[in-house]
Amino acid sequence: MYQLLIVDDQPDLVEDLASNLPWQSVGIATVYQAHSAAEALEIMNATPIDIVITDIHMPGQSGLDLIAQIRASWSNVKCILLSGYNDFEYAQRALQHQATDYLLKPAEDEDLLQAVKKAAGQLEEHWQAISSHHSALHSLKDNLPILRSHLLLSLLQGEAFTSEKLAEKLDMLDFSFTMNEPYGLMLLRMEDYFYEQTERDSALLEYAVCNIAEEIFSEEYKLWHTKDGHGYYVFVIMSKADARQEQAQLLHQMEQKAAQLQHYVKLYLKGTVSLVLTKQDAFPLAMHETYDFSLINFRQRIGSERGFLLTVTEEAKHGEANSLSHLYNPPLFIHLFEAGQWDAIEEKLRLVFEELELKWGESHEHILETYFMIVSSLSFSIHKNKLWMADIMGADFNQLLSGPHFHTIKQLRSWTESILAAYRSHMSSRVQHSRSSTVQKVQEYVSGHLEDASLQSIAAHVFLNPSYLSKIYKLETGEGISEYISRLKMETAAHMLRTAPDKIYEIAAKVGYLKTSYFIKVFKDRYGITPQEFRDR
Repeated sequence: MYQLLIVDDQPDLVEDLASNLPWQSVGIATVYQAHSAAEALEIMNATPIDIVITDIHMPGQSGLDLIAQIRASWSNVKCILLSGYNDFEYAQRALQHQATDYLLKPAEDEDLLQAVKKAAGQLEEHWQAISSHHSALHSLKDNLPILRSHLLLSLLQGEAFTSEKLAEKLDMLDFSFTMNEPYGLMLLRMEDYFYEQTERDSALLEYAVCNIAEEIFSEEYKLWHTKDGHGYYVFVIMSKADARQEQAQLLHQMEQKAAQLQHYVKLYLKGTVSLVLTKQDAFPLAMHETYDFSLINFRQRIGSERGFLLTVTEEAKHGEANSLSHLYNPPLFIHLFEAGQWDAIEEKLRLVFEELELKWGESHEHILETYFMIVSSLSFSIHKNKLWMADIMGADFNQLLSGPHFHTIKQLRSWTESILAAYRSHMSSRVQHSRSSTVQKVQEYVSGHLEDASLQSIAAHVFLNPSYLSKIYKLETGEGISEYISRLKMETAAHMLRTAPDKIYEIAAKVGYLKTSYFIKVFKDRYGITPQEFRDR
């Protein structure tokens, strides 16, 4: 369903067209009203509009000037021109501005509906073409390197995919990595000369290094690389040979290729690189763990030294500490709290506590690690929402003041679930209170400005986007804002007809109808009788 904007300097005509035509039958969900080009542009800046119907002759900017500005900023908006003059010059200029239709006033209702239906059809065709399978494949092909890099980064960061889902993604990205085949990992750090370059030159040199790596490895290996958050390049290496290679053989050949890479980078690019090669595994198993293992060895064994090549194969020794993988796998708690994704938070907590119980059930250090991560994420989110932790947590806040005294995973889980439930409940109440407050402000404003209240003026008063305001008002009250304004106008008019001596044209003006005949029509549509008949009764 599309959004329509009607622009004319005659308010009664705009109100009549907006309220009395069956716009939904031609694909229109919402109709906005403007009485000048300036007001129309203000609405278009605040909310997405798909189709514009505009009069040509208006004070200030004309309708032709308006659609020229629309073309410059919103090229996909369809424009329909109305004119009281059957002038070829106007029609010609309308064509120059790519108007969808040019109708003479007074336009028949059916002609207007057909013009809007035609414009909606053109929009449908345009966006279907943009989102078509062929177009999507073309865009996908153009962005393959970026998409491949993002997928590898997700795997390295521990994002879980089923075998079927990953195979589907690899196929979509036209990537020939085979499931369950052995792979090796290589981390590359650019050093010395590369640090001294400008950002532009550095990007070109990084591209050159990756090209050299592709050239050296590509004859015998498939290569897949990305740049991580530490500035290292990570290469996944898989043999092209059908036969499964022994780990020692694979690592030996990878070492030879890596040494060539170091040599050619120094020879042709005048810089040094350090490399860490790690043990093979069946793709995509243990990618996150292998990547972390490589990073640790880079820090501990190479450190700040330059031009080193290190191959590491040993496993972590029994009894050695390690961090909780699910605690640091994306998405992080801090991001989930910030976005208010409560179901995802609960699922992540479930995975973290499962890992705690399975691997570190006796470790007070890992219980503390989990506690501090949860508390830091919570405190960031609560303070960012302009709240105090003591107000949210109540008695549980004392646990923070006295320090963590959790001796079991069960105690930590119980405390976490308690404060999470309290925070979620508070945020839900806050949203509800905010919406109720907005509804109250809308109704107070309309009551005090019944003569000239509109969706745009109300939205400006409550500092909200008109489209969002419209949705939350209907969600909270079950009635659209325009319906509420129209109903309030009629109820106020009915009350004045019963109790006040004002003339009918005076009552019409007081409730915002400049044209008495239109007021009488709308009143009769609602009550079944004219205002005078209502007063007489």
